[in-house]
Amino acid sequence: MRDVACRVAVSVSTVSLALRNSPLVSAQTREAVQAAVAELGYRVNPYVAAHMRSRRKPHVGVAAPLLAIVDTQRRRHGWRDNRTTMVRGMLAGAKAQAAARGYETREFWLHEPGLSHARFSAMLRARGIHGILLGPSSDLHLELELMWEWFAVVRLGSARTAPMLHRVVVDHFEMGMQAAQRVHAQGYRRPLFPVRALFSAAHDRRIEGGFRTAWAHLPGTRPIPETETPDLVDSATLERWIKRHRPDVFIDGEERHLGPLLKSAGWRVPEDFGLMSMCVAKAGDPLSGCVQNGEAVGTAGIDLLVAMIERHETGVPTTPFTLSAATTWNSGLTLGAAAVKRLVK
Repeated sequence: MRDVACRVAVSVSTVSLALRNSPLVSAQTREAVQAAVAELGYRVNPYVAAHMRSRRKPHVGVAAPLLAIVDTQRRRHGWRDNRTTMVRGMLAGAKAQAAARGYETREFWLHEPGLSHARFSAMLRARGIHGILLGPSSDLHLELELMWEWFAVVRLGSARTAPMLHRVVVDHFEMGMQAAQRVHAQGYRRPLFPVRALFSAAHDRRIEGGFRTAWAHLPGTRPIPETETPDLVDSATLERWIKRHRPDVFIDGEERHLGPLLKSAGWRVPEDFGLMSMCVAKAGDPLSGCVQNGEAVGTAGIDLLVAMIERHETGVPTTPFTLSAATTWNSGLTLGAAAVKRLVK
């Protein structure tokens, strides 16, 4: 930093302020400092930078820089207590990675009664927070009016936000394609894919889009019946579909919904029907299907946020981008040789 200061003929403290985009430094000086930094190949050490920021703000009362983990669900603790393992995993992964990177985290609820987004922003800033990780939203579209210039912000999940921000999501289209290929390889030819309309819209119909796209190009297949419903499919509707479409395998888009319905109706899995889930809780689960790796999504979100903080990137990005995490396949016990036997018959 001294070399940069000598090159521009300013003090080391001025260089430090310029690299943090401080309003105390003129635009002309900031540009000169940035040019010198580029010429000299200077790079900020993120760990040193994080440590120095914490020392500059002793009034915050923490030993490490602080990140805001913001719950955007409509009910309080909706992220921490979410019924979906994958969504809870995002929070666990984010908090663990923040600690590993030397940051502390505090959880906040975006919809605190009587707290406008402007006041919410001021509250975070008063606590010395420079980075915000927005959790997955229960809304299809989330309108945000934070004081963007104060923070680096990354969000998790597929829900649309205004304005658009950098985000980390599960690669739902790839997951749908992988599911189709795996089911086909097991010998199934008549899949039924019940889809709840709200769940489908929340993911821009990428899961079933990937499944249908891959299925249409696999040998010996026929079009998949349309099975979108306003709410989660019930037993009566499932029985009606079984009689009409004669499926040999069910694709469960949500966590552990179809299995109990089939069991309560007296059907056996995988003897009568195969069952594949898009939301398998973890590797090694008896349920066959895709593990969405929520912890990895949370980890990637923190890594992206920390990188932005150390580069002093704040505000709404000019070109928002999406980082997609692939799923992993869990063989499980609910798909198997029974499909091949039925196919031969």
